[in-house]
Amino acid sequence: MEVVLRVTLGPHAGDERLLHGAQTFIIGRSPQVEVPMPDDRLLSREHFRIDLDPPLCTLVDLKSTNGTKVNGLRVECVPLRNDDVIAAGDSTFVVRLNDTRTEKAAEARCPGCGRPAPNPPAPELEGLCTDCAARRRRFPKTDPAYLIERMIGGGGMGEVYLAKHLTTHRPVAIKMMPSTRGATERGRNYFRREMQVLKDLLMPNGECHPNIVAFYDILEVDRQFQLIMEYVAGKNALEWLGSLPAVEGPTDRSDTVVAPASKSRDDALPLLPLASALRIGWQLLSALAYAHGKGYVHRDVKPSNLLVMGPVHRPKVKLSDFGLAKSFRENSEFTQLTGQGVIGGSVGFLSPDHIRDFRDLRASADLYCAGVTLYYLLTLNYPYLGFNPQDAEAYTMILENPPVPLRVYRPDAPPSLERILRKALEKHPEARWESASAMAQALRKLAPGAPG
Repeated sequence: MEVVLRVTLGPHAGDERLLHGAQTFIIGRSPQVEVPMPDDRLLSREHFRIDLDPPLCTLVDLKSTNGTKVNGLRVECVPLRNDDVIAAGDSTFVVRLNDTRTEKAAEARCPGCGRPAPNPPAPELEGLCTDCAARRRRFPKTDPAYLIERMIGGGGMGEVYLAKHLTTHRPVAIKMMPSTRGATERGRNYFRREMQVLKDLLMPNGECHPNIVAFYDILEVDRQFQLIMEYVAGKNALEWLGSLPAVEGPTDRSDTVVAPASKSRDDALPLLPLASALRIGWQLLSALAYAHGKGYVHRDVKPSNLLVMGPVHRPKVKLSDFGLAKSFRENSEFTQLTGQGVIGGSVGFLSPDHIRDFRDLRASADLYCAGVTLYYLLTLNYPYLGFNPQDAEAYTMILENPPVPLRVYRPDAPPSLERILRKALEKHPEARWESASAMAQALRKLAPGAPG
């Protein structure tokens, strides 16, 4: 088997690299790899790998800093085909495959893994090999165009699975409404609301805001709704923070900060560099500004609903989980979904507005929650001294107590950042930032290299 990688863009444009045999080839900036690209400074030293196992040719991303895309989609592991386009670092490659073993040319391939499948296809296997067909049976039923690979999350509002679209090989997340037996009517209604919100958030060209998890399709399989969404190869904000390597510098580690003891402090996590927090902040606020412009308040902004990917110095953020989102316009079909006395969201990240009247929240409530989220990511503490979301006094502290100044925990923070968060944490909505856009712009001014 032979594979030709033709470099069409980047510092090495015009080069062709021939890969052949049953081998493994690593592409990266290091001179020690099989396909060195030393002039592309945006490539990781070992960026991605191509495995030749005739008749298969598979690309594997090697946890590169900037990721690897095939045909415009970020991938971790994907079979390659003729004319696929690989983007990595500052380089673009076009793939040409030549299976020199002509006797294999007519061999049927499994659309799930690319390995040989029964030829002629067995109807009960739906064109899949026996392993992929067995995997399909292990998971809930979905559209045959998708093959579920594993479960990636679950809760009262549904279960989420990583799946692959068998034609395009695009990874997707499938969120399934809880089964009739295990779901409450309220849970099913929240799921339906999320479907409606995600549809409404689409732009006229069918795309979504770059900092909101994209929506692709709605399926109904055996009377169960399923959302097909973008698969984000990242972690929630706290998991991402916990995965970061130690970084040198006076603002990067908690040992430079003298902070009072707190029940909420998670000492296993490093403190987030200020520049990283600013980038996370203005991307979150940009997503909220878009949602607010569409007439929706998220109502559940918190670290676990922020998906973060990329290196510490250049994090990329996607806002997820619109299950509690609500239109603040009068024509919402879900106006009566939230009952009197119901308080949604997570206690540690609630605004005073949530406690007073969760049904009638406005955009300013999201700004408060964004402020708490950034404060927590920066300090690993809630804004109120001694606050514990499990305590009976938690609501009272949110309604009445003043926040601990940011610089008590982070003396390296500039006064301007403390003022930005203090304004977001005002008890009265009218005293906060006038819009998510205004707060985002204030954070952008402090973030070096941030786009306008």
